[in-house]
Amino acid sequence: MVTAAVCAVVAGYRSYAAIAEWVADVPAETALALGITADRRASEAMIRRLLQAMDPQLLTAAITVWLAGRATAATSTAGRAIAVAGKTLRGSRTPDTPARHMLTACDQATGVVLASTDVDGKTNEITRFAPLLDQPGDLRDAVITADALYCQREHVTYLAERGAHWILTVKGNQPTCTPSSPHCPGGPFPTPPVTLTVAT
Repeated sequence: MVTAAVCAVVAGYRSYAAIAEWVADVPAETALALGITADRRASEAMIRRLLQAMDPQLLTAAITVWLAGRATAATSTAGRAIAVAGKTLRGSRTPDTPARHMLTACDQATGVVLASTDVDGKTNEITRFAPLLDQPGDLRDAVITADALYCQREHVTYLAERGAHWILTVKGNQPTCTPSSPHCPGGPFPTPPVTLTVAT
């Protein structure tokens, strides 16, 4: 039933009533493939009770593990590029609650979200960085990309301990960071050769 509900949502059926409608209208062979007896389809009330009783974090973790397994089977994990970014979920704000903000890790080659975590009002994206990247498992030889917000000493230390590589944007949050500076997260770096171009 959970798989059927996920399929209905992916197909654009967002409310409990719409999900029940999708389940009721799906062809018999599709219902059987989903493990539903064709003549015993779930009612809206049953679907509502089931989905309200579920832990959304456990569902997310289960789907993530399944998607990551499919992505890993298709591509090697060595050199995998993972983008970390925070986004506010459109349509998640209600009159009583602010919009949900999520931090996600996405496989850049496949577009699969490997991990996600809530960023509520009691914390921020910086503190959720390591817990987020604890979820996908092995990070050895993966390349983690992130914007300047995540260019923090603790993050670089964490990534080095996990055997990952990183590409982090450096901006005003690291004012003493230059290529030869020991103050730069992960530095000092070898000074690149300088080529001068003279225009007349």
